[in-house]
Amino acid sequence: MTTPLARNNLEQRLIDHIAQYGPITFQAFMEAALYDEVYGYYPSRRNQSGSTPVGTDGDYFTSPSSHPAFGALLALQLDEMWRYMGSPSEFTIVEMGAGDGVLSADISQYISQELPKFAKSASYIATDLAPRSNSTSVVQTSRLPTGITGCVISNELLDAFPVNRFIVQNGEVREIYVDYRDGIFVESIGDVSEPEIAARVDPFLGSLPENYRGEVNLRIGYWADSVAATLARGYVITIDYGNDRPRLYKPARAEGSLRCYYQHTLSRTPLNRIGKQDITAHVDFTAVDHTLGVMGFSRIGKPSQQQFLLNLGIDGFLNDIEQRAVSRELSRSESQEDLAGIGSLIDPEGLGRFRVVVHSKGVEVDGEPSQPLSGIKGGKPDTPGHKAPTLNQASVEHARLLRASNPFTQDHPQTGVMPSWEDLFSDEP
Repeated sequence: MTTPLARNNLEQRLIDHIAQYGPITFQAFMEAALYDEVYGYYPSRRNQSGSTPVGTDGDYFTSPSSHPAFGALLALQLDEMWRYMGSPSEFTIVEMGAGDGVLSADISQYISQELPKFAKSASYIATDLAPRSNSTSVVQTSRLPTGITGCVISNELLDAFPVNRFIVQNGEVREIYVDYRDGIFVESIGDVSEPEIAARVDPFLGSLPENYRGEVNLRIGYWADSVAATLARGYVITIDYGNDRPRLYKPARAEGSLRCYYQHTLSRTPLNRIGKQDITAHVDFTAVDHTLGVMGFSRIGKPSQQQFLLNLGIDGFLNDIEQRAVSRELSRSESQEDLAGIGSLIDPEGLGRFRVVVHSKGVEVDGEPSQPLSGIKGGKPDTPGHKAPTLNQASVEHARLLRASNPFTQDHPQTGVMPSWEDLFSDEP
């Protein structure tokens, strides 16, 4: 655990900055709270021994942490992409925002074990803005490659980009800043710091109520620039929770989508626990489409994660686990843990509600359009002939959703204490 002195240091630096220059944008505050290289949430959590933001002992769950089947299904989709592009001799997979490297480990392991032809061409580069200082598998984003043929993956990255916050007052878009008064951090209202903030919201002003709050993610454009520099030909897979702009800025979401996670507790209090809690906001997929479109990419699909994984054949993995339990290849407890983990990936009230947005660029072969991807269009699933991965055989640790210490355990529910999947991941306010 970070010491009180470390926590106070980050707060004091913010206090001193505000005292000298005045209120700061929420984007600047969130940048410091999450990414300060010493005291920010991600660097401090990842560089403490035995600490991680993700999983049972962390503050939230992700699909990769829930079961290696998520990485395995993505591996099958990547294999299909490679084949549809004419099986190039080099196919580079670049993950942005790889965190502790769980997804990269699962994808790489499954390619190596189940997809030998693809394995000869595939290579994996995992990057993160704040990797563990001793990590050998995840490198700094400054080491992103350029001009690759392959696929760029971002899983729950864009929701962690620092955002500007706004409020509607008297029919105008105003910005919410962070100030420090009377010994506490508080909000203050002022003119927008960037014209683009108002430009994003102006088309919806007529339907938004007075004091409506929301977020604008200006960092998506910089991310799209990085994607375009990295990928010359291939696909982009962006997995996150969010909506296209008309649903993101709808009257019913009057408090916005900003959320904080601390030890699996949900709140809307970003000015508390500075550097100690995660802060996220729903992704503006209209901005994703627009910024990638400017770079020459075309969106080819945006299914829910549930539909994407069903299209790829996740049912085949579930059936495989059940059959291995019947044959006693897996014990009853092992199969139950695997079935719970795999099932959580398609929970329609939880992780299954995430969006899997796929873009492409230059994937034609001999001038002919690429075939529709299984994950997008469905049809023949990709899992037949392939074994389901299991928690016990994974090369990295995953959450065990049936363990008593897990906040979502089915054996020992903690109702009234822990938020539900619906609370954590709902697109609704």
